[in-house]
Parts: sequence; structure tokens; C-alpha cells
Amino acid sequence: MAIALDWPRWIGVVCEDLESQRQFYVNILGFRETNHGVDWAHFELAGGNLFELIQRDARPQYDRPRYQVGFTVGDIEAARAELITRNVEPIGEIEGNAREGGRWCYFRDPEGNVFELKERR
Repeated sequence: MAIALDWPRWIGVVCEDLESQRQFYVNILGFRETNHGVDWAHFELAGGNLFELIQRDARPQYDRPRYQVGFTVGDIEAARAELITRNVEPIGEIEGNAREGGRWCYFRDPEGNVFELKERR
């Protein structure tokens, strides 16, 4: 089965100091913040793409500073199952729901880089 991954619509930066990073992306680079929470901030980029800052914490997908990409998929359950059958390492289970803007899950590539699958409904 082929997994239909689109071009990344999301790029995230796991950071040590969320507020400092927010100030940099807003005041220096001119990004427009569209939403934020205690441990994240969203910025809209051209074409409706999302740039996200995420506060580093103990969860495996956020355990060290890094960049991450997120791929949109049509059926997250099927895509996740297929990646697992291909021995791609999952990080946790499927999270979220339609009220939260869709569902998502995380994986590691062979070098340990984290990527996300995102299903928007």
C-alpha cells in the first residue's frame, strides 16, 4: 500500500525558551502569530502553511531542541498502520480529534529525527 504524503504543511521548532523564540520570530522575522498556548505558538506562512514553536519537555517527540516536519495524510489510521508494518518506529499513539483540528501521531526516521503525520477533517 502506498502512503500518500503531501509536501509538508507544517514545520515545528522544539525550543528551550519559547518566549524568546516567539519574540524573535515576531519582532525580528516579522511572522504573524495566529494562536498560542502555554507551551506552543503558531504562525501562518504563505499558502496557509503552519510554523510552530514548541516548548521542549520530557515527551519523546519534544525531548530535545530540533526541527520537525509534519505531513498531511488522508487516513491517519491506515498511514500509521502501514508505517509500522514497514518497521518505522512510532512515538506514542494517535492524538487529537476533529474538535482540536484533526488527529496526529509521531514517528522517528532511521537517524532518530521526529516527523508527524496529521489528518485534518
